Amino acid sequence: MQYQLPFLVESPPDEAAPPQHPPGRERYIVLGGQVVPYRFRRSARRTIGLLIDERGLHAAAPRWVTLAEVEAFIREKERWILKHLQGRRPSRPHFLWQDGARLPYLGREVVLHCVDGAADDVRLCDDRLEVPMAAPFDPAALRDRVIAWIKREALVLYRSRIGQLAPRLGVPAPEVALSRARTQWGCCTRKRDGSARILLNWKLMHFELPLIDYVVAHELAHLRHMNHSPAFWREVARLYPDYQRAREALRTRGHLIPEL
Repeated sequence: MQYQLPFLVESPPDEAAPPQHPPGRERYIVLGGQVVPYRFRRSARRTIGLLIDERGLHAAAPRWVTLAEVEAFIREKERWILKHLQGRRPSRPHFLWQDGARLPYLGREVVLHCVDGAADDVRLCDDRLEVPMAAPFDPAALRDRVIAWIKREALVLYRSRIGQLAPRLGVPAPEVALSRARTQWGCCTRKRDGSARILLNWKLMHFELPLIDYVVAHELAHLRHMNHSPAFWREVARLYPDYQRAREALRTRGHLIPEL
């Protein structure tokens, strides 16, 4: 199962209500070269319907219409959709790779500081990330070294959090690897031998640890239920009782992480 990287702004769920799958399934489609999220649901209507509101794009169709036909219809309306979505959601900020730049990391900002030293000796000292750089300054080299460092730190952290949370669910810790997917926070799969593998997006390292733990809990719960049924959300709640708030935070803040 995959946990999609969500950008839609949704109304907060009723925290007193029991865990349940949100109305409409979240899907993604490429329009005009960009990934556009939309909510899809089946309805009693007789034709395909599209709606854009403050939460984004919604599509509804009768049960006899295939998903391929729905998405073909959405593509026909590409210009109309992109026009009405424009301005509703700000684009991701582009990161400027230079000395003194501020990078979101684990819920706070760290300042990049170029220093002399070995290329692989990137160090975090309080809120200062020291990155060895040789003259002349090369923004591409700075980017490569910082991202490589984040990925190393991400793999260590993710393995640690899964190692701590998996026993609470009564499941063995699965294999953990990094993902660079553009539309997924995480993914859980089972191999033919019955072992499991979880992929976690390295860009989660921009967020604070509780949000990372939510995604970890989400993927671990798939080891019990490879779906998003009420039983699945109960397993998520066992590991992360406040999962609804974390899910909402990822939805409303996903577009704020920089384009590295």
